Amino acid sequence: MTMNATELVWHYTDGAALMNILAKNELWAGSAAFMNDANELLSGSIQLRKHFEDQRSVLSEAVVEDLEEYIPEVRARSRDSFILSASSDGDSLTMWRYYGRDQVSFAVGLDRSRPLVPLARLETDSHPNPSPDYYADMYDVDKDGQIVEHPDGSPAVIFDPDSLIIEGGQWKPVVYEQAEQSKLITEVFETLRQGVEKRNSSPEDGRLRFWLYPYFMNETLDLIKNEGFRDEREERIIVWLNPDWKFVFHRTGPFGLVPFVKLTSLGGKNVDPSEDRFATRSGKLPIREIRIGPTPYGAEATASLKQLLSFHGLHDVKVTYSEIPFRQ
Repeated sequence: MTMNATELVWHYTDGAALMNILAKNELWAGSAAFMNDANELLSGSIQLRKHFEDQRSVLSEAVVEDLEEYIPEVRARSRDSFILSASSDGDSLTMWRYYGRDQVSFAVGLDRSRPLVPLARLETDSHPNPSPDYYADMYDVDKDGQIVEHPDGSPAVIFDPDSLIIEGGQWKPVVYEQAEQSKLITEVFETLRQGVEKRNSSPEDGRLRFWLYPYFMNETLDLIKNEGFRDEREERIIVWLNPDWKFVFHRTGPFGLVPFVKLTSLGGKNVDPSEDRFATRSGKLPIREIRIGPTPYGAEATASLKQLLSFHGLHDVKVTYSEIPFRQ
């Protein structure tokens, strides 16, 4: 299959990770809380907090109090999203330098139109080892602390912690332009403001007690990056999901045990064939091309990669190599 360069995003990686990707049909989205650069993902949060402070004087005390819950000081903000990075540039000197310090690196060209989904680590629908208070806030209660019941006698559920929620999976470009960043921040803030105002004006029994938007806004905030990194031309898949026990794996890292999510395609077998939000078995990744980084052994590296691809039955994956001259 021949594809235009604009239809691909390029995931840069080293040889060991490439072999794992090809063998297991998995791409790992790391926890935003454990990124190598702890400040990289704070740009959006900082801008949102500043916009909030600029608007504080024209907001009611009740709205300000609620917004403080969703827009805390940056250092206190938690990170529940998982991020997989790539680039729209398949032959980037910046990226080759970053991933090719000690050995030849590779850029995996992925079909950007094909969504990736989380791979479940457990197939069960309820927490296998819940803590004593795991379901404590599941039901709505009245002013006397009694569980509210529906007319049919069933308890009124506010939020089931085992309920399945998956957001993301599409490639989106990182935003470097300051004007575009300001526009995104304004949109996020206005949605938050309107949401808390609506909650405050609703009758108590109809109030939205569990509001998901503050979690989903992480995707927008995590797309904002300092313009100094513009030459990376980064694209990201950002995933937010629930419940974490069903999807989150861990690996060792320099900062402790690092949470991550495995992403794959829906081509694999699933326990529920109608389920299209996640997979229980890996599907074939939409790899269309693999580019080999700068090396004086281009012909040899190409031959060995084609051999590996043939072992995995990936005969339609195009193999190319960087046009950037190798420098020792």
